Order: sequence, then C-alpha cells, then structure tokens
Amino acid sequence: MSLRNRIGLYGSYLFGMAGIGFTLPYLPLYLTQRGLSPSSVGLISTLAALAGLAQFPVGLVSDRVNRRKPFLLVALAVLAIASVALRTARDLFWLAFLVALFAENGACRATVESLAGAEATRLSGGGRTGSALGALRLWKPVGVVLMALTGGAIAEWRGLDAVLVLVAFCQAGAVALALLVHEPRGLPSVVSSERPRATSRDWWRDRTIWLFVAAMVLFHVANAPGGVYLGLFMKDHLAASERHLSYAFVISNIVWMLAVWPAGRLGDRIGRHPVLVVGWLAMTVRMALVAIASSHRQVLFIQVLDGLAQALFAVMAAAWVTDRIADPTRTGTAQVLVGSSLVTGSAVGPAVASVLVAWLGYRQMFAILAATGAAATLLVALFIPETLAPASRGQPRDALAPTDPRGV
Repeated sequence: MSLRNRIGLYGSYLFGMAGIGFTLPYLPLYLTQRGLSPSSVGLISTLAALAGLAQFPVGLVSDRVNRRKPFLLVALAVLAIASVALRTARDLFWLAFLVALFAENGACRATVESLAGAEATRLSGGGRTGSALGALRLWKPVGVVLMALTGGAIAEWRGLDAVLVLVAFCQAGAVALALLVHEPRGLPSVVSSERPRATSRDWWRDRTIWLFVAAMVLFHVANAPGGVYLGLFMKDHLAASERHLSYAFVISNIVWMLAVWPAGRLGDRIGRHPVLVVGWLAMTVRMALVAIASSHRQVLFIQVLDGLAQALFAVMAAAWVTDRIADPTRTGTAQVLVGSSLVTGSAVGPAVASVLVAWLGYRQMFAILAATGAAATLLVALFIPETLAPASRGQPRDALAPTDPRGV
C-alpha cells in the first residue's frame, strides 16, 4: 500500500472511529440530559445497532461496482453531519434518528468499519489479509482511547456539548483524509493464492459460512452486554469509583491496540483457526471470571481478556470469511458479513441481558453469557475449518501456488 493510501485510509479510520470514545462513556448520559428516560435510551441503542445492518447492502453494491471510496466518503460525511446536528436536537424521534447514524454500531460507523476493512484488503495487493487488517484495526483503539481521555478532561471543564464539538471536528477530518485514498481502476480486491470453490453466486449456499456467522453472532450476544452492564455491576456491587469505571474501558482498548497487529501477523503465520479459538475462549473466560469477581480491581485485570478477545475477533473473523469466499471481487461481502453479525449480536445480547438482570441479577446473567460463549467456542473449535493452506503460512501470497482454502 502506498504512503498516500496509508495516510488516507488509516487516518480517516482513526478519526472516524475516535467518536466511539464519546459514544461509549458519554452518549447515554448525554441522552438522559436531553430528557430521555433510561428505557428510551435502551430502546434507541437497540434500534441504532439494528441500523448498522445498513452496511450489508452497501457492501454488496460496493463489490458490484468494485469501488469503496465513494461509499466510505458518504458514510463519513453523514457521520460528521450527525455529530453537528446532535448538539441541537431535542425532539425524541430526531434524536433517535441521529443516534442511529452516530452510535458505535450505528449505520454510519458500521459501514465505515466494513468498507475500510475491504479497502485495506484490496489495497494491500500481494500482502497478507491478516496483516493488512491488523495494520488497519490498530488505529481504532488509538482513536477511541485518545478521545475518551481528551473528552473526559473537556467534559469536566466545559460539559458534554463541548466534547461533541471536538467529535465533529474529528469526523470532518476523517472526510478530508479519506479524499487522499487512491483506488486504481480494475485493481483486484485481494491477491489470493487459494483456488476458489465458492463463486460470487454460490458463497451464500456454503453452510460452513453460515455456521461461522452463527458463531460470530453468539460471540457478540455473549460479549456485548458487558459494555452495557459491566460499569453498573462494578459501581453497584463492587463499590468502584467513576475513575475505576474509566480504567476498565481504557485497559480493554490498550490491550486491543497492543494485540491487534500481532494477531493479524500470527494468523497469517500459523493459520486462522487457532487464533479464532483463542479469541472466542478469551471472551468466554472473561465473562465467567466477571461472574465470580469479588472486587473492582479483579475486574480491571479481567478486562485484559476483553481487549484480547476483541482484537482477535476484529482481525481473524474477517480474514477467515475472506479466505472462505475466496473471490477477489467479494472482499466487501466478507467484511459486511462480519459487521452484520456484530451488530445483530450487539442488538440481541443487551436485549436478552436486560431480562436476565431483572430476573436473576448481574452475576447469574454473566454466568449465562459465559455459557453462551462456551457454546460459541465449541462451535468454532469443532465445526469451523482452517482456511489458510499450510504452504501459504508466513509467505507472501503472490509467491504461492494455488491451493484449496476450504479445509474440507
């Protein structure tokens, strides 16, 4: 990838994802300050996650025209506009619409996530898929942590409205940087050493792909409620201070930042399957340990597993689907399959968890989520094959003879 494309793609991704540093710690509080009830905030959050499914048709169309940059620019521009409009919104329905665009897994950011991944894979040329995705995904936690820390200082000084101004400038910067991306016409989406058995017409008939989609959905059904309820559990049951709540968030993202690039390189060297199993297992163990944690300091250590699981999923899930489809014109499809699984699980998980919390309490809820994660881990371990042929591991793709990636 050229230096210009690295600056444009990585920079736009960094600034575009930085807004999550506002949405995770502050967006629910901001909405309650606008007069919304906690139940309304929960409903809007679920609808925002479902809006993230808009990435699926966008990804399919981008594959059809073999262009990602125009769609990426539109998504980032709409995100910037929503950031500005959110400061003046008061009407419930208008707020809900803007949050559906602006939220972490909302329509715009989910689309940017998928398209940026497809573009990184496409522009990597002869590079390896895992390494290309790892180099991109590294910048997400960097932006999130910087925004969370900077936003926290600004919020204490000038309030949440002032933080939104900073977010709007970041989103506008993402649009400007995305203009630097240069897409050579006719460039294949990925140079693959594998011989495709699934064509652009029949990938959706591959039952193994749909088994993996189910495993990805279950991953986020089990993991997403932690983002909603972990802070409440720490504060209400473990007597954690506000400072420790922010520490839990920062620790997870720092580990993610440190692990994501090596994870991509490791997956290219030893194969996708073992890295996937470790990612799913880390998520499961994290939930089980939270269920029995007796102090907020223990939870801070446990958050290391959250960062590790998120990093491994962010890189290896998309790399596996890209390998499995094995079609150089379908990297967008691969990315939106992963992204749609994420937003589906992120919508279903908190909805189910809200019932479990009211019925059983926090610890039992986390235990049930751990059991769900264990089922998903077994699904990956037993039924999801390796997609990277032994001869392909640790070598540039364009130096290899064709092999079968399917593992079956």
